[in-house]
Amino acid sequence: MAERVKALIFDWAGTTIDYGCFAPIKGFIDGFKSIGIDISNEMARKPMGLLKLDHTRAIAAMLSEPISEDQILKAYETFEETLFANIEQHCDIKDHVIETVAALREQGIKIGSTTGYTSAMMAPVLKKVAEAGYSPDFWVSADQVAKGRPHPYMIWNNLMQFGISDPREAVKAGDTTVDIAEGKNADCWTVGIIMGSSVLGLTREEVAAMPEAELEERKEAARAAYYKAGADYIIDDMDELLDVVADIDRKLAQSAARKLLTPGPLTTRSSVKHAMLTDHCTWDDEYKAITTSVIDDITHISADDDYSTVLLQGSGTYAVEAMIGSLCRKDEAILFLVNGEYGKRMLSIADKLDRNYRSLSFEMTRAIDVELVEEKLRKYGAEIDAVAFVHCETTTGIMNPLEELARLAKSYGKKVFVDAMSSFAAYDIDMPGLDIDALAASSNKCLEGLPGLSFVIAKKVLLDEASGNSSSHSLDLFDQYKSFSDGSGKFRFTSPTNVLLALRQAIDDYKTEGGISARRKRYMENHSILVRGLEHLGIRPIIEPEYQSYIITTFELGNLDFSKLYETLKAKGFIIYPGKLTSMPTFRLGSIGNVYPEDMIELVDAIEVFTGSKQ
Repeated sequence: MAERVKALIFDWAGTTIDYGCFAPIKGFIDGFKSIGIDISNEMARKPMGLLKLDHTRAIAAMLSEPISEDQILKAYETFEETLFANIEQHCDIKDHVIETVAALREQGIKIGSTTGYTSAMMAPVLKKVAEAGYSPDFWVSADQVAKGRPHPYMIWNNLMQFGISDPREAVKAGDTTVDIAEGKNADCWTVGIIMGSSVLGLTREEVAAMPEAELEERKEAARAAYYKAGADYIIDDMDELLDVVADIDRKLAQSAARKLLTPGPLTTRSSVKHAMLTDHCTWDDEYKAITTSVIDDITHISADDDYSTVLLQGSGTYAVEAMIGSLCRKDEAILFLVNGEYGKRMLSIADKLDRNYRSLSFEMTRAIDVELVEEKLRKYGAEIDAVAFVHCETTTGIMNPLEELARLAKSYGKKVFVDAMSSFAAYDIDMPGLDIDALAASSNKCLEGLPGLSFVIAKKVLLDEASGNSSSHSLDLFDQYKSFSDGSGKFRFTSPTNVLLALRQAIDDYKTEGGISARRKRYMENHSILVRGLEHLGIRPIIEPEYQSYIITTFELGNLDFSKLYETLKAKGFIIYPGKLTSMPTFRLGSIGNVYPEDMIELVDAIEVFTGSKQ
């Protein structure tokens, strides 16, 4: 992962020297005149940045009538003659270049360069410019690589010379759209410079004489051209470049590699992040087929063809609310079993929806007591139509007895709704075997996708009967299900296309790893290393082992300062969670996501150093 900017790779004419990039222009005009063709200044300038022979061919391609390769070579021969005759007259160093380069070098940043000139053309330029005080640490010309711009090979030569393996630690600055394309193809940061550029195409004298409004109009046109080409930054002049580098360093620090030891969002594989880089139309048949495949694959992780998955745009809470609001009629009552904040959240949802319910609450550090639930059902069973509870309560990481609770509720003829947000895809949940009616979860937990999609897996018969139950337009599972159920794969409202593509890849990765058995094994090993390692330091989980999940673990904080612990671990690349208990100071560590036993060992070591236990 990139750390900071380590190299600035400049173009030459129009960027660091030759204000307005005029050295090649007369050559191209003379070259085509030598074969009887007059071209404009604008036509000569348009392909600027290419290897000059390629540039000549690009001009030829713009002509109204085609010309032969022999004519192109003749024009290029004349171009070279003219260029070599006047190139030294266009080696003036542009404003702010020398001081900016000096300041960059003070920061330890290497100065590289690429050019559309050949090495022969560069020979007099290098000598002249060095005498004036500017010399890059490395230069390469287009005839020294397999292909010149917009191909990335010249930039990559610079990076190899500087020992830089991550192109995001390099910045390409230039004065043409071809420079921007070169940088983008190399996966560098890109900067377009307006003043003195080929894109602007003005001499110093023309700039000084031009009315301000007209100059601003020309600059805006240059800015638009750079933006269309994909430039990351667009600056007026070289004296703004240090601020650009500082901003890139800030962004690199923000995106530094971190292990999110949380219950979600969590650390994702690069393949998952990369999958979301493609833009898709929600109406496209290919995208709808992807959506349908996601629905089918999620369903069959825990259920069979009697069930269907209904995707929802939003966080896991959206799915829980949709499940509660859509799968019970307004005259039906729900018994909520609560032993944490996410159980309490279901009560808040029921209050907002004005639903009839009862609740049974337990200590946050104790699993739901099946015997007490049975007492409640015996006493109020006739008034209760459904039982809802959280499988793994993220507040503490406690596991509630899913099988016992589901079987108990079913023995009394009740619907069973499960919030399996944290446990889905990490624990076996046999929905048909337990006759579970519906389950809510999300993409950014143990499926290791990205936030933004949640889902409810429910019995089809229950979904078919859900018309009119929901008091929400957006969270109506019946309407959303009907939109999907014809096999079209069409969301009712705008689909989070990029997030869904990432989820598709995350599910593929889940299968590649070996499905639930492999993922469970990795999570269990992660958890075991954490618990053993921290217990060695006197830091213990608050949940009894019998009910402790291997997803997230709440530890006693003791006398440790959480803020200091958090910042210390963050500096080492680990992000942890604060505790949610009010009865005692705690902190939480997740074992899920794209993290592995070696990460847990490193984390324990970092905490050992923080506590002073490691000498």
